[in-house]
Amino acid sequence: MTARRTAIQSLAEAVMSFQLETIPEDVLSIAKRCLVDVCGVTLAGSKAESAKLLFATAAETYGIGNCDIVGTSHRMNAPGAAFANGAAAHALDFDDNCYAGIVHGSAVIFPAVLAMAQQRGEMGSKLLLGFVTGLEVEFAVAKALTNSIYDKGWWTTSVLGAIGSAAGVAKVAGFNREMTKHTLSLAAVGAGATRAVRGTTAKHYYCGRAAELGVVSAIAAKQGAIGPAGVFEDRSGLAQVLNDGIFDPTEFDALGAEYGIIDPGVDIKKYPVCYASHATADAVKEIMVADGLQANDITSLTCTVPPIVASNLTYPRPQTAAEAQFSLHFAIASIVLHGDITLKHLTTEVLSSEPMKRLMAKIIVKVGDIPQQNRSSNLICPEWGYVELNTQCGAHKCCFVGSPVGSALRPLSNEMLKKKFNDCAQYENCNSSDFTLYDKISNIELLQNAQDLFS
Repeated sequence: MTARRTAIQSLAEAVMSFQLETIPEDVLSIAKRCLVDVCGVTLAGSKAESAKLLFATAAETYGIGNCDIVGTSHRMNAPGAAFANGAAAHALDFDDNCYAGIVHGSAVIFPAVLAMAQQRGEMGSKLLLGFVTGLEVEFAVAKALTNSIYDKGWWTTSVLGAIGSAAGVAKVAGFNREMTKHTLSLAAVGAGATRAVRGTTAKHYYCGRAAELGVVSAIAAKQGAIGPAGVFEDRSGLAQVLNDGIFDPTEFDALGAEYGIIDPGVDIKKYPVCYASHATADAVKEIMVADGLQANDITSLTCTVPPIVASNLTYPRPQTAAEAQFSLHFAIASIVLHGDITLKHLTTEVLSSEPMKRLMAKIIVKVGDIPQQNRSSNLICPEWGYVELNTQCGAHKCCFVGSPVGSALRPLSNEMLKKKFNDCAQYENCNSSDFTLYDKISNIELLQNAQDLFS
């Protein structure tokens, strides 16, 4: 009698099957857009205070090597670079999002595969293959566990990202089936962080740790370390301990045939704040622009949002930039006052200004349902927003946005993506603001050595 394959064995088989030549062109096109985006936000994020202190942490923890610390002239070994770049990629909460697991995918996978590709001197095509593989494994595990794991309070970017980073690193390293299996298992058994991280350095720290864990698990597996075969199914395994046993390994059967990067797709952020605020921010912007309103015109502003938005945006009166990224009140007030939300608005000076304080006091956030007249829309994501705005002259304005600009349903144009990249590259006078880097990333498969990406 043939023993039943474990979930980790199925994952390893899937990782082995990924080949650049068989990945559909539309998948590769989106993947390269994600690479452009994550490189840009990592450049900008490297200047954030949390990224600087976590780089200092890495400098005391890891050795010097041949892997770039993005946005700096420093290099570290692969685990250190994965950690530091993972922290920087997520430091501004400007990186992409996916509703499979409600994860930040690229901010974990890219630092891990970049580190391994640079350590080994691999071609850009190998980096791209590892990146797609890592994302797809992360999204597949998310689908198998369902979003209930997020609802239970686990920060899925860390939990699922570590498994995805392990898959991507194993692919870049050219591991055989057995080493791939143990790389995945070692990463899965040690993955974890809770959603209590929001608004603190811990969020960026654990993004870095998830990237690092993928690299270290691969190194350990190469040395002969083994992980548990039943890391998902065991009575003390990941599914039971973290998710009350909810787990459908048949989701792994579709790996390489169906792509999470297409369905549900990847959301590339227009604003450097938690994605939960974007639809509501867009709704406010539509009203302000359509009616030519100014901040002084507004007497009150009520936002109706789903529970997931309210649970993520928990700072009605943010005191720091990190808290502002998880404040719907800040996002809305920034749109009203500035017409936009940009990196330059995430400062203590802006947060403490009297106009910002006065406006945030006028904002009411409540949990509710999608308005009846909007329920038939095919452009609704889980984090929709409905806004009702009252003006000094007695007007009552309403707007519903089911899916914001930048979502998989309403993607950023190539021009918008390029502008975002250049804005990020120029943030705090980064040195990589020219078009050369943009072109390198956009044509990553032509790069002869990953060590030359940022040089």
